Amino acid sequence: MAAKKEIEIKLRGKRFQISPAEAQKFLRTSGYGKDGHTKGKAPKYFVVVGGTKMPIKQALKRIMDKKGLGLTILDITTKDAVGIFRRLHFPIVVEGGAKGSKSSIMKYIGMFDFEGSSVEDKRKLYDHP
Repeated sequence: MAAKKEIEIKLRGKRFQISPAEAQKFLRTSGYGKDGHTKGKAPKYFVVVGGTKMPIKQALKRIMDKKGLGLTILDITTKDAVGIFRRLHFPIVVEGGAKGSKSSIMKYIGMFDFEGSSVEDKRKLYDHP
């Protein structure tokens, strides 16, 4: 952390101040592990705190909760989180969030090759002469 100075942030009409040291303290005791995000879309942006990679929006949410802002994760964008953590001089890592994405599904195209036709199978099952 090069900068030790506290910064002032205004987020969705709520103002708060935070220093890099305070943010680091909140995030080190956050309980987020390396695989802390398990539901929904896989995160693409991470903030690195003490050698641990955390999903960036969840990390900002933890700070907002500690500051008592009353905002939800839906109140912030990834752009908000990236901007705040850059101002705090935290390293940001961008990875491909591919969990359940089209690219991860598309690799199975052509893998399954079944004989027959679904139209013919339907006729055999439901159309009686």
